[in-house]
Amino acid sequence: MINRQRLRLQGVSLAIPVLSVFLALAVAAALLRASGSNPIAAYQDMISSAVGSPFALGTTLVKAVPRLLPALGIAIALRAGLWNIGAEGQLYIGALAAAGVALYGPALSFPFGAALALVAAMAAGALWGAIPGVLRAFRGINEVIISLMLVYVAIQLVNYIVEGPWLAPHSTFPATSIVANAFRLPILVPGTLVNAGLIVALVAVVVTWFLISRTSWGLRVRSVGANERGSRVLGVRVSGVVVSAMAVSGALAGLAGGVEVLGTRGRLLEGLSSNYGFEAIAIALLGRLNPLGIVAASLLFGALDAGGAGLQTAAQGTPAAIVPIVEALAVVFLLIGLGIFERMRARQLAADALRRSVVPAPADESAAESGTTGPRPPATGRRHPDADDATTALLTARKAEGP
Repeated sequence: MINRQRLRLQGVSLAIPVLSVFLALAVAAALLRASGSNPIAAYQDMISSAVGSPFALGTTLVKAVPRLLPALGIAIALRAGLWNIGAEGQLYIGALAAAGVALYGPALSFPFGAALALVAAMAAGALWGAIPGVLRAFRGINEVIISLMLVYVAIQLVNYIVEGPWLAPHSTFPATSIVANAFRLPILVPGTLVNAGLIVALVAVVVTWFLISRTSWGLRVRSVGANERGSRVLGVRVSGVVVSAMAVSGALAGLAGGVEVLGTRGRLLEGLSSNYGFEAIAIALLGRLNPLGIVAASLLFGALDAGGAGLQTAAQGTPAAIVPIVEALAVVFLLIGLGIFERMRARQLAADALRRSVVPAPADESAAESGTTGPRPPATGRRHPDADDATTALLTARKAEGP
């Protein structure tokens, strides 16, 4: 009975993100209809622009990569109970480092040049991400505020660099020169935009899963995220976990910036990111902090981005703003669904714990304690070792239910 109920909860947990997306699309369709547009034509055009041809599918994959990498990093931070809101800034700093190595670093042949630039991007992103981690671990400063403020520092720093010292000669737009071919990520599929950054992203997915699920470091990260005080009592160095989790999170975001510079863009330019780091927060939540779920959510956001590009032409002037509306609605419905799910889960945990909290006393033990051999009185029961778990679960359920 308990296993069946747990399976039902797991099924609900997996269905929530899918249902959230469908509800978002349904509400967006109603908004399109209310504005005088044809939602069926709009969605058909989005699908055609996202996956209707090899080039369209390649564009979707290319647009998914810079969202996927920061989302993986944000998921690691969230596993540790941390909110890395600054992935956008870490992406810019990683792009700056990659461009610096590619433009002014040692002259290396491929693939050593590209590898060095990507390592520099990860190191710069890790350093930028570790700053709020250090302040949180040793000064108790909220990482949300620090990481968010560092976003604007990073963006303005990149703007200054591309508008001044690194501005390409005779350029009409704030951007650096094109990086050398030895540092470029090659195209994988001719006739598309798909480059080796896709392979880098897939490797990052596997490495992230391994770190979280198969290493002692991942166990400590999950332990601190679940119960920081309890982890400290068990001897976990919480400050080290906090700093390292934020650093790894920043490294993945910085890697995304490096992939953009060396792959899709080929240079560092102003406005490099289309809010990839901020969208990655929604993607990590939509993917339930699971690497495979994050891959699926990144592909969805990449498809929406690619589909929105041709939306205005084939859908009778439908505004492309419907794309961020769909993304925002999906997150709203996801959060509502997760809130309902957590209440269901808390009640189920309380019910399971109560079933184990009291067990009947054995007949022989009860008779020996009473000193009688006749019919034993109704057993009052004894406290089960899991009774404390029941109390904790009940408190959790009451907090979830509210006043």
